[in-house]
Amino acid sequence: MHKQSLALKFSFVFVVLSIAISLLTAAWQLAQGKSGSPLLVLETGASLLLVLLPALLSKWLRFYLPAFLYFFFLAFIYCAIYLGDAYHFYYIPYWDKFLHLISGALLFGLAWAILGCFKFKQELPAGFLCLYGVAFAVFCGVLWECYEFTCDGLFDMNLQRYLSAGRALAGRAALLDTMGDLIADLAGSLLFSCWSYWRLKNDRSWLKTFFFKKYSPDD
Repeated sequence: MHKQSLALKFSFVFVVLSIAISLLTAAWQLAQGKSGSPLLVLETGASLLLVLLPALLSKWLRFYLPAFLYFFFLAFIYCAIYLGDAYHFYYIPYWDKFLHLISGALLFGLAWAILGCFKFKQELPAGFLCLYGVAFAVFCGVLWECYEFTCDGLFDMNLQRYLSAGRALAGRAALLDTMGDLIADLAGSLLFSCWSYWRLKNDRSWLKTFFFKKYSPDD
């Protein structure tokens, strides 16, 4: 547990410093009238706020952040906004699908964290708990695709990549991005569920590491 805490703190400091430096650089370029983009400054600033907000809330409200959950959250924000937007990693083939793999594991952990907020029988079979986590992750993935579909229809965007060079794709080609994202969500949650199943079989108390826990003023 001590090593896990140190690893999380190191990851947090690394991600915060990286995004903060990127934000200052983008803001300085914008102020100098160089190649800075207002959208990049906004996105980088929002990502820094997203990274800091859970840590600040946990301090103010006095609860422990689930280490695995917060680690995957940091990894997703770092890869999606810092690497993806600031350094244009989205031009790398399948980078978006890699992010969906991470989000699948992140949403799986979130499912267990939500479970911990309710009274439930902790002797539920490990297989059922893993199935629940996968189902929750895929459901959230479907909701995200519904969001993208709605934005594409209302605001003439291309979030689902149904346009190529300004022309609408047809048939199977129009489905590749959406189905690829959903398959990546499923794959990420399934891979994490396999490891989670093995951990639960060896240590049932491991499930509690995903729960939000209050701590006392003396801790």
